[in-house]
Amino acid sequence: MANRSGRLSVNAWGSDVSEDESKQWIVYNNASDEEDDVSRTSLEAFLIQDENDEGDSSKAKLLPPVSVCQLVMLNLAWVGMSSCLIAWGIVLLPSQVRSTVGDGESGVSLALVVVIGSALTVVATPYVGLLSDRNTSRFGRRRPYMFVGMVWMIASQIFLGLANPHKPPDKVVANCSNVTSPSNGTETTMAALTTTMTPESTFETHGHLGLLTVCYCFATFGYQLVGIPYNGLMADKTPQSQRGLGSGINGLFTVFGNLLGAGIGFLYPHLPVLALYMLLGGVLILTVTPVLLSQREVPFIPTQQLETLACTSVVKQYFHPLKDHDFRWVFFTRFLMQQGLATVMFFLEFYFHDQVPLPNGMRAESAVSYALIPLFLCAAISSVLAGKLSDAFGGRRRVFVLGSAAVMATCALLMALIPRFYAIMAIAAVFGLGYGCFVSVDLAMVLDVLPDEANRAKDLAVWHQALVLPQLIATPIGGAIRDGVAKMACDDVFSHPHQCEAAHCSPAYVTLFVMCAVYFLLSALFVMQIRAVR
Repeated sequence: MANRSGRLSVNAWGSDVSEDESKQWIVYNNASDEEDDVSRTSLEAFLIQDENDEGDSSKAKLLPPVSVCQLVMLNLAWVGMSSCLIAWGIVLLPSQVRSTVGDGESGVSLALVVVIGSALTVVATPYVGLLSDRNTSRFGRRRPYMFVGMVWMIASQIFLGLANPHKPPDKVVANCSNVTSPSNGTETTMAALTTTMTPESTFETHGHLGLLTVCYCFATFGYQLVGIPYNGLMADKTPQSQRGLGSGINGLFTVFGNLLGAGIGFLYPHLPVLALYMLLGGVLILTVTPVLLSQREVPFIPTQQLETLACTSVVKQYFHPLKDHDFRWVFFTRFLMQQGLATVMFFLEFYFHDQVPLPNGMRAESAVSYALIPLFLCAAISSVLAGKLSDAFGGRRRVFVLGSAAVMATCALLMALIPRFYAIMAIAAVFGLGYGCFVSVDLAMVLDVLPDEANRAKDLAVWHQALVLPQLIATPIGGAIRDGVAKMACDDVFSHPHQCEAAHCSPAYVTLFVMCAVYFLLSALFVMQIRAVR
């Protein structure tokens, strides 16, 4: 290959390069600054045409290295996407569910909302991926769907805010050191019991759970309309030799978006629910729009008649990538990691509300944000370092997954054993180091093993199910444990969680965090089965 000084470097992108292809790269790399755009457009057309061929699709991997600035612009939209996902799942939706059904059934009700939204995602994503791969719009295959999805998400968030704009009451602060359980027939006594909030008996609920569920389904569908084609765009534009760096930048922006989403908890006591959703919409516009404007695509020109997207063909193509050995193990590695996260993620607000003694005047929504700040700050640091190191070590990803799984599992167990606010903040920071390490190589691993370069968006849509399916499986299990185990283990005391801190029951949350740790450790075992990942 030739760089701008005209020096040749053989196999610079990790693939055998023919003489004709070398001429293409030399033309590109020796182009003057004024010719860069023209050369790049011609080169992309050359590569995309190769994708349309039924021959060797490996040529589609041969992308020249790009600047860090270009990788930054390519991954920027994940800031807005991640901020929405975290704010929905950790701050806003749990609070809205509590306001709608009260505390007694909030775990199961939240799981129901998430499961229905995730089920819609499972059905929709294969179609979105296939349609994106086949899109012949003059604006490209990916960007038209991303634009429609962005508008859809903004509108859906407004409806979510209107579905139930009421906030639930904060938990009661009380001194109940002398409370005795009535289960043994003795009279319950309370010493120095003082409350600062309205008792649960007067907790007025608002809204309708069905309406909230429908609005959440619309919002998650909009998220897929942006996210699935966006994954395809990143696969199209990220050079093979920079997948570790690109994945690290992607992880950094994902973590930064998580920080913004967690920051919604700080604003929660001061702004209306609808205003918070509109604020998320503004962040989405500011981060997705630059990607739409900066990432030019060459229109897709099919070389043969495309197969009609019948239901049977969609199902067949949906499972086809899982026949590939390495893709299958990458899928299940990510699935187990996300299964662990989904087991506790949606219930963190309930955990702080039910289990953790909070500083005076702090709401559970804000407490979640305080814990997530050190987590995501440390994750941002480790994601960039791990991404660059994985490239520097010749594309080694496995060691980073093993390390992250061990760290995250240990931290999950510590959170189960030490439910103290300031201790949790320290544990969260260490957990963030492991989490950032994983997200930095998560995308790079799947790009390394994609079985069909010509249908990247479709295959990445299947890989994306490893994020969605845990919400279908782990979240209802977590909700049942949170509500069911607590009632069985704590008997009558838990039926009035607002009366005092001593009444908060721990067996349910210990069970959740132990399950979370087990899933993380299993993911470490699965990554060892991936042949192409070192």
